[in-house]
Amino acid sequence: MPIHVGGIEIADARVFEEMQYQEDADSIKHACFMAAQSLVVRQLLLNTAFKQKIVAELADKALSDFDSAEEEQLINALIDQSVSVPEAGEDVCKRYYENNRAKFTDKKLQKVLPFEQVSGHIKEYLSAQSLMNGISEYIQVLAANTKIKGFDFKDPEAMMVNLDGMPQAVN
Repeated sequence: MPIHVGGIEIADARVFEEMQYQEDADSIKHACFMAAQSLVVRQLLLNTAFKQKIVAELADKALSDFDSAEEEQLINALIDQSVSVPEAGEDVCKRYYENNRAKFTDKKLQKVLPFEQVSGHIKEYLSAQSLMNGISEYIQVLAANTKIKGFDFKDPEAMMVNLDGMPQAVN
């Protein structure tokens, strides 16, 4: 039974194709859930970017006509426009450094590296964390405002993908 995101169908076969990329999964069912989640998130972002006509040169195309590079362009443009990431100031970086000094220990010398030496890395790390949190929150908002059938982010058991239809490996 397929999943539907805002009226767009995600067929079981697409979920099965996506499962090969779920290397962290500890079971077939978990791989299926992770694959479905990935496809649902992608579809949420694509639907939103398409509706908002995020990329002007793609505005006249039908969503089903996009190739994967155009889909990535749409998703990246949507995230750039919709998710703002505050820049970590020096005081925030210093606080992180002070609270996590063990992370900045030179293993050879058994000495904590000076803040000045690691401040750039801390700033990049905090920015990346902030971006990931922002994207996650944005996806939660999109999911809450979109009709999704056959998938629940919080309940893998509610997924409507039929594992019995999954292609079997040939020996």
